[in-house]
Amino acid sequence: MVATGFDARTLELRDGTKLQIRPIVPEDEPLLHEAVAAMSQRTVYFRFFSPIKRMSDALAHRLAVVDYRDRFAIVAAARRPHGSGHKERIVGVARYDRARDTDVAEVAVAVVDEFQRRGLGSVLLAELARVARSQRIRSFQLIVLPENREMLGLLQKMGWIHQAKLSGGVYEISFDLPELA
Repeated sequence: MVATGFDARTLELRDGTKLQIRPIVPEDEPLLHEAVAAMSQRTVYFRFFSPIKRMSDALAHRLAVVDYRDRFAIVAAARRPHGSGHKERIVGVARYDRARDTDVAEVAVAVVDEFQRRGLGSVLLAELARVARSQRIRSFQLIVLPENREMLGLLQKMGWIHQAKLSGGVYEISFDLPELA
């Protein structure tokens, strides 16, 4: 078993829904396909900047296979009823990819529509930041479409928009990660 720097745990959302949050594993590839298929076109576009109808196998593989240091992802998984194939389904993902030989990482988060506005995105980002700091990453960068008010609002609420520059029709945002407690 690979050391991931993150212990799986149960998370209770504001509405009482219980989810498991854990590091992504390569076996999650089919669950990533399902998660993207369950997202609205708008959510997919905000995450991938493209109206993809089905995630390619190559992209699912690249997203599911991480090294748990420079590339890391946390998933939020909901239990499925017995007898429905996989035991769980992915309903949220937060990930970072470190820029080579730096203490900066690009970050992304996506939450299936039915789980949005329930506190999941902020929990995933906070947990991801904690892991990143333990890996000596000091700041996150991301690109957000101006129409993605939910993500901009989330980052603002968390106090994480330190620099935001509108360039080429997108916001380029960077922020320093809080120190580990």
